[in-house]
Amino acid sequence: MSIKKIAEQSGVSVSTVSHVLNGTAKISEGVRDRVMTVARESGYLDSRIRRAMQPTLKSVMLVASADMLPQNDTNYVSWTILESLRKECAARGVQIKPLVTEGKRLTPGPVLSRIKETASDGIIVYFDENPELLEAVSRLDRPALLLAGQDPTMRVGSVGIGNRYGARLGVQHLLDLGHRNIALVGWPGRYTIRQRQDGYSEAIRDHEAIGARGSIIMIDSFEPEEAARSMRRWLEDNDGLGDLTAMFCLADNIAIGAIQALKERGYRVPRDVSVLGFDDILRGQMMDPPLSTVHAPLAQIGRTALDEMEYCLRTLGDQLPARRVELGCTIVERGSCAPIAAAR
Repeated sequence: MSIKKIAEQSGVSVSTVSHVLNGTAKISEGVRDRVMTVARESGYLDSRIRRAMQPTLKSVMLVASADMLPQNDTNYVSWTILESLRKECAARGVQIKPLVTEGKRLTPGPVLSRIKETASDGIIVYFDENPELLEAVSRLDRPALLLAGQDPTMRVGSVGIGNRYGARLGVQHLLDLGHRNIALVGWPGRYTIRQRQDGYSEAIRDHEAIGARGSIIMIDSFEPEEAARSMRRWLEDNDGLGDLTAMFCLADNIAIGAIQALKERGYRVPRDVSVLGFDDILRGQMMDPPLSTVHAPLAQIGRTALDEMEYCLRTLGDQLPARRVELGCTIVERGSCAPIAAAR
């Protein structure tokens, strides 16, 4: 998009567009708003800002465990985040220097040795909240970010999604549909997953005055098969749903397993019970019924992380506090949730 095109779409002269963008003349508020709207929606402002900022980031060291890399149904979230980072690095000409370790967790000693041996402008640690590792990384002479996780002590900055508020948003959606007895289905995950549980609990507590009440169904892992087994046991132990009308699952994988178990027991989703997921993975979209969910902007995390790393490099040495960047979530309505009056 050029200034000439913006002028044509705004119905003003090229010189007027130039004055608006550069603030070099007094322009009426109506004309200014019209020009800025076109410039913003066309992406011109974003590209102009990027051109004005001299890139300082040439290479990043990506620290991740091998278990986070495969592309499959149970690893969709991690794969999507890391793939978005890879694509954004390629678009910006930023070299990724991978440090991949076996297993599910990063071992601080070997990881730090390899970090120190490898030159890079910055370090991105993917989804590992090991306090010992984060404390050591925070002391290095390069900026470091935690991707898709959070450091509770705020020594290391992070980029991820708003897990707590995403969960509150999900519960609010079910409350708006008329549900009051809403169960959480989750697993003992890392700090970010515990934030989702905290958001659920806060939302229920804040709406007790209108009859909101909750219960927690805890399973051993987030895999759909385990969720289905746990839901079968729960339904057997509780002799069915009782007056429960909705389930908020802390991950789409859990929702997929829960719906399977509910169907086996003869329950109809959403007529008998609404089920809401979290993440918005492809498998959930392909279900019958398609899964309603809290959409996490996974594909935007990589871009935001590189923007944040640029900021860290520009402010290196300023002794600024670590920053926590959380991207907002949205509700995606499909077929697994319904208003309670219509459902019953």
